Amino acid sequence: MAAFNESLSTPSARGLALGLVTLCAACAGPNLALQEAQQDVAAARQDPEVVRHASVALHEAEGALEKAIQAEEEKQIEHHAYIASQRVGIARAEAERKMAEARAERLLKEREQVMLEARTRQVKEATARAQALEEELAALQANKTERGFVLTLGDVLFETDGAILKSGAQQNLYRLVKVLQEHPDQSVVIEGHTDSRGSDAYNADLSQRRARAVQNFLLSNGIGAERVVARGYGEAYPVASNETIAGRQQNRRVEIVITEDPPAG
Repeated sequence: MAAFNESLSTPSARGLALGLVTLCAACAGPNLALQEAQQDVAAARQDPEVVRHASVALHEAEGALEKAIQAEEEKQIEHHAYIASQRVGIARAEAERKMAEARAERLLKEREQVMLEARTRQVKEATARAQALEEELAALQANKTERGFVLTLGDVLFETDGAILKSGAQQNLYRLVKVLQEHPDQSVVIEGHTDSRGSDAYNADLSQRRARAVQNFLLSNGIGAERVVARGYGEAYPVASNETIAGRQQNRRVEIVITEDPPAG
């Protein structure tokens, strides 16, 4: 053993020993961390989403890998290789985040488009329903007013001083029932009116009975009670002079107001 140690003390012997150490290091094969980093970076380069959404982080990974390849010391190689792999992980995470944000934005736009189409469809349907209602009520000779559509039943459609509907009134009301069945969002306010002859109490009672006669007709033909209100106003709201026969006849009437507003009891 002493002889062997003495042999290493010479310059040639020390050079030989260093060569053997270098040769053994080379025999150890390539650095595994570097290999993994190279694989990670190569895979990231082939991923179009990473290239598109995380180009900066990918560039940093490539720079760290280059430093690992150029490094001579094992520790430096492993250090830069580790950084390269970490940068690849960051790049993939950033790409996933941006893809998720893009998906969320796309879904939001799709939802907004669906809602817009639904609103547009609803508006078109509502417009079509309103137009159909207007045409149907116009055929009944109802007038469009600020309160809604007003259909007037004249005095001649009731028995004299009574609240029994004549056949002519019932024919019109059957047509009104059909319209109301086709438009369930419409409500009805029935208002009875008289001329000024007779006492206030008599006129109020007659107007109320006539309004209720129309209400009962609608209810008996399937129109929901929650949609119909009857009111008697007596002689309070004339539309013509009570000094003439023609004027009094105009004042003796029942007005049927068709509206989307819910009727107040």
